[in-house]
Parts: sequence; structure tokens; C-alpha cells
Amino acid sequence: MEIVPITRAKARFSEIIARLIHRKEAVLITRKRTPVAAIVPYAEWAERETSKQKGLAAAAGALADFDAEIDELIEAVYDARMKAKDREVLL
Repeated sequence: MEIVPITRAKARFSEIIARLIHRKEAVLITRKRTPVAAIVPYAEWAERETSKQKGLAAAAGALADFDAEIDELIEAVYDARMKAKDREVLL
């Protein structure tokens, strides 16, 4: 990743974009040596945006097929608790 101070980026913006297009590599923009922005190829940005939208929403319904198994496990836990002699169980 190329690191470019903001003053140079302002002066040579079209050159930076042209290199970005050809090299397909991100450019980090700094101000007083502190990163303030990044310019990334569109394909990379689009991929990141798509993966952000998936996140937890992609997991929604992932366990829908396990309803019966989960119910069985819960039932087994309650049965084990009722049979346990080492402590009093209040249900």
C-alpha cells in the first residue's frame, strides 16, 4: 500500500487514481503522518460493502433446521437436572 501525504494527494490526484486503476492497490492518505483516508479499487470496496451487509443477517435462519435437536437437548438438560441428587432444583 502506497502512503501519500494529503498535500501530495491533492496536487497529484489524477496520477494517484491512474496508478490505483493499473496496480489495483490501495493508497493511504496521511495528514501530519497520521492516516486519515484510504483510496481503494472499486472492486475491493464493493466486496467489503457486500461482506458488511451479510454479517449477522447472513446467519438468520441458519439454525432453523435444528429446532427439533435443540428441543431434545433442552429436554435432556431438564431431565438430568430433575434426576440430579447433588443439589435441589427448583423448576
